[in-house]
Amino acid sequence: MSEKGQRLEGEAEIPGATKIIFGPDKAFTAINAELDEIGASRAFIVTGNTLANKTDLIPRLVKALGKRSVGVFDGMRMHTPRDAVLASAGMARKAGADILIGVGGGSPIVGTKGTALVLAEGEDMDALCTRYDHIAKTYVVPKLTHRKLPIIVIPTTLSAGEFNSSMGITNPATGGKDIFVDPGVVPHTIIFDPVMTLATPPWLWGSTGVKGLQNAVERYMSRNRSPFSEGLGLEAIKIVFRYLKHSVDDPSDMFARGNLQFLNWMTAFGGGKGGFGLGHGICHQLGGLCHVPHGVAGCIVLPHMMEYNRPVTLERQRHIAEAMGIVGVSDEEASVKATAKVRGLVQSMGLPGRLRNADVAEADLPKVAELALRDRSLNGAPRPPKDAAEILGLLRKMY
Repeated sequence: MSEKGQRLEGEAEIPGATKIIFGPDKAFTAINAELDEIGASRAFIVTGNTLANKTDLIPRLVKALGKRSVGVFDGMRMHTPRDAVLASAGMARKAGADILIGVGGGSPIVGTKGTALVLAEGEDMDALCTRYDHIAKTYVVPKLTHRKLPIIVIPTTLSAGEFNSSMGITNPATGGKDIFVDPGVVPHTIIFDPVMTLATPPWLWGSTGVKGLQNAVERYMSRNRSPFSEGLGLEAIKIVFRYLKHSVDDPSDMFARGNLQFLNWMTAFGGGKGGFGLGHGICHQLGGLCHVPHGVAGCIVLPHMMEYNRPVTLERQRHIAEAMGIVGVSDEEASVKATAKVRGLVQSMGLPGRLRNADVAEADLPKVAELALRDRSLNGAPRPPKDAAEILGLLRKMY
């Protein structure tokens, strides 16, 4: 198919992390050198209850930091509720922290960024979040200019939230997720240590790997893609199908896990502002409103998004299929086979494929649709939905 006459223009975001360190045990052996380089001496850790109290990972990190450790907030819950962010910021302020270290999956990492945001900008989170202007039909992002504490993050899942400047924080008033955007909270240093992932339950590791796949696929289909993001996205898809199921079956393979951590890096780069598409908008609301883990939501939503977008992304889905090893078939057949292969990967790891299997109440679907329609992620949708009713129809197919 000729691309003559098509336009190549837009704007891409390059995450601002200064350094990425990778390798087994780097979380413990490299941390103090990073603090020296940054010029920090009072480190405050943000994490969740399980890592802090049911594994030895946080105690080991505290021991490695020695006198530089000034506190641990271990109450960052799933989907990063506002009250947890505010509590973390209060503890960090009282401890006199001069650097934040986020350890865990997407929720603690977003919570660490949220902690830095509140410490610098204040506790009125309604005034800080992105809002939709219904009259202008556009998103309004507040200018957040106060200097933030530097952040180091040590991810334990494949959520990819460590690279971007946005945060999805659950609003107790609506049950949905508010989006906050601030380049100042992009981590200074990211440490990919596969040893830190060994305490991650197989379902969580596997599902966040599929979430990484969703990032790659939706970014490749996005209206806001760039040649830079396209190449990285296709390579990320190859990595998922090469290593993810194997890493679940054999968690001791540090090479496989280490390669999968690069999935985050690849899917974070070179996309346009507002990003991925309708699938991400739906996942945000399934998380905040229905408490579905992001990875599980991705497992359910991704195949349906591939089907929904097929009429306008057929050639692109053939490229996606080729990255999965599907060759020698028509564009239509490649797209169908690629969708089936995603569903097969999800099923092979025993992960939910329908909303009803993720304990979503059918009565919540209209609210999910309504909130998803206003999500900033739809800026990148290759096939924007006409209205909330169209999204509701998709959700019913997923149910």
